[in-house]
Amino acid sequence: MRTCIAVLAILSHTTPAQAEGCFGAGTELFHCTVEAGRKTADVCLQGDVAVYRFGPTGGEADLLLARGVDEVDMTPWPGVGRTIWEDMTFHNGDHGYTISRAMDRMIAEDDPDQSMDMRGTVVVTKRNETLSELECDPGSVSFGDFYPLFEAKEAAGQCWDREAFAWAKC
Repeated sequence: MRTCIAVLAILSHTTPAQAEGCFGAGTELFHCTVEAGRKTADVCLQGDVAVYRFGPTGGEADLLLARGVDEVDMTPWPGVGRTIWEDMTFHNGDHGYTISRAMDRMIAEDDPDQSMDMRGTVVVTKRNETLSELECDPGSVSFGDFYPLFEAKEAAGQCWDREAFAWAKC
């Protein structure tokens, strides 16, 4: 119920021209374009609600999902390795929408414009079978991070178990 109310509240203040990006005072967690800029994927955090938007760049969303942060799966970067990466998954029935991004930190250290080094994907699954994997256009991935979602999940009473590589109730 809370998720439905959040979607209605967001949509009631959104015109088609505003449908892209974060709504109001939201915190951008992810943004990229796919299909040579024709489509846009965005993830924003609004308090304890994460919002995923996918659709035509500059147009109304094809898909808009709002989920409580405790309903969004998130895998934080474990802090080791050459590649800095993280992902999150929004669920909608049997479908999952996994948003990920990665960056080679060896290249990033030498490149002040790190946007060209960031890679992103949007993977759509149904019952864990991959239906679609979209690569973000080069240079279009924002360099925010998913840490605000990590903090919001902790504030919602979830703790990341580094050994089990899973979220659990604190």
